Amino acid sequence: MSTERQGPRLSVVTPSFNSAAFLMETLDSVAALPVSHQHIVIDGGSRDGTVELLSGRRDPDLVWVSEPDRGQPHAVNKGLGRASGELVAWLNADDTYVPQNVDRALGLFDDPTIDAVFGFMEIVDEAGRKERLYRYEPFNWTRYLYLGDYLPTPTIIFRRELLERAGSLDERYGDSADYDFYLRLLRGARVRRVRLPLVRFRYHPASKTASNIERQQRGLEVRLHYARNRLDTRLMKVADRLVAARKSVIHPWPELPSE
Repeated sequence: MSTERQGPRLSVVTPSFNSAAFLMETLDSVAALPVSHQHIVIDGGSRDGTVELLSGRRDPDLVWVSEPDRGQPHAVNKGLGRASGELVAWLNADDTYVPQNVDRALGLFDDPTIDAVFGFMEIVDEAGRKERLYRYEPFNWTRYLYLGDYLPTPTIIFRRELLERAGSLDERYGDSADYDFYLRLLRGARVRRVRLPLVRFRYHPASKTASNIERQQRGLEVRLHYARNRLDTRLMKVADRLVAARKSVIHPWPELPSE
């Protein structure tokens, strides 16, 4: 008797580049999902054993390609173009799902009016040890616009039909392309929060979050496209400075070990 839940099929897109150190755990966490799923790994031509790892998998739900690309946004776009599930998610190659919690989150889509869900996020270190649990408030698009990273984007699962109105990631924004993408994708959407950790987010020296904190500068550039007038522009710039000032006092991420 199958233990697989009856529900919409999920496509998980994973961009990868030289991710062999953590990719196995990512693959195993997706394979453990008790829902019919498709795992699409788009690798950028890794030379660290990633290709050999992928080649050795015996997972009928895994499809992958390894070829040079223009960076993570380009890789995600290629993956989204291959997604065939009714539901779509984006999980990076050093993060892992909490399968039983993701399964509970997917149950919310039994309500046809729900467009997307997100949940809490565990921060783990390079060895997978839990550092902290991030809890988040219910979704509010305007708050996301002004505050940016209050929404844990790795936990978002959405209906594929939203892509028809949002389009693909804009590669011009580099590491802020996800912020721009989810602003477009979730505007006007009905989004539900799950009060459970859906993703274990690995924070380590080589992660993009750790090595590219200045991405918030591009976030303001994204935000200003939504300014309707001069007052909006001023408010967005003030909010950006306040968020930056708060982060200088209360760092949102665990302290990394010194070399």
